[in-house]
Amino acid sequence: MPISKKKKKISASKKNVSPSLLPTKEVSENSFSFKSTAEVRVPKSLIEQVIGQDSSVDIVRKAAAQKRNVLLVGQPGTGKSLLAQAMSEILPIQQLQDILIYPNSEDPNNPKVKMTRAGEAKKIIDQGRLEARREDDSARLISFLLPMGFMLLSVLLWQLKWYPDVVFAALIIVGAFLLIGLSLGGQMRSKESAGNPKLLINNLGKKTAPFFEATGARAGALLGDVRHDPLQSIVESDFVVSRNGSEEKISFENLWNELSTKYSDLVEKHDKGYEAIVLPKDYEVYTFGVENNKVVKTRIYSMNRYPYEGEVVEIQADGKKATFTPEHSIITKKEDKDAEKVSEKDTLFKLD
Repeated sequence: MPISKKKKKISASKKNVSPSLLPTKEVSENSFSFKSTAEVRVPKSLIEQVIGQDSSVDIVRKAAAQKRNVLLVGQPGTGKSLLAQAMSEILPIQQLQDILIYPNSEDPNNPKVKMTRAGEAKKIIDQGRLEARREDDSARLISFLLPMGFMLLSVLLWQLKWYPDVVFAALIIVGAFLLIGLSLGGQMRSKESAGNPKLLINNLGKKTAPFFEATGARAGALLGDVRHDPLQSIVESDFVVSRNGSEEKISFENLWNELSTKYSDLVEKHDKGYEAIVLPKDYEVYTFGVENNKVVKTRIYSMNRYPYEGEVVEIQADGKKATFTPEHSIITKKEDKDAEKVSEKDTLFKLD
């Protein structure tokens, strides 16, 4: 989808606004008895912080205790990575291992791999380096003493008149070449003999099993078809909502004013002009999104806005336009770019 772009100024009277689309969940008004989040006890163990995945938590606990593998399959944002990280914290750390890689002189492309108990690999590396340093120092000393001894012996025999001056000069030259050759050879040998293993995995001092995040999903995919942070998108035009069995076009500002007036006691005001409203559970208003290339209704559970004053970027593509703050990340077919760096040469994705 080819795009065009232009920049414009927006004043603080314009609001950087967006509805929050959340999954349907019935919550009782008497579910919480605390006055602030400071009273909420947060468990230290990550596995105890997981909410809404009770069956998955049970499976993870059993798999960790029985030393089994777990395959997690689900939509982005369902908590797969969180469960995996939580599982790593309850795995028995006494079974952690370090991995060393040794050079293979017979086949350099297939190095040798050695596994040791956690913490042992560091000791092996340090001991190997100490021995290599000793060998290198010994080799350097020998490479210096041998030619020097040869030349001193040559001087002594020359003083005893064992051979003429010409032979003595030749021996000194040979000794000098021997000194230079052994010095260069010692340096080359020290580099080649640096056959100490490489520490590939080091679990020294680890209190929990290692966890590596390798998700293939983009962060923006956690919001389904919404490929941006809603708080960085400025809604200026009308969007379609469905309520009371009918559909209508309405701007975000007008919808906000209508609902904030009707439910004024639900409006939350925070620092820097940020405002939010969580709609009551008996009030249903929907907008439209895309799921599996099909248009579906998505319930609006909350709305939020905050003032923004400065330069914004307006991007137009396929007859539609959207306005973003300059630092907002835009996903193009080639790479992710800040909105201010997007040009007409970039191409956006298009949902069929």
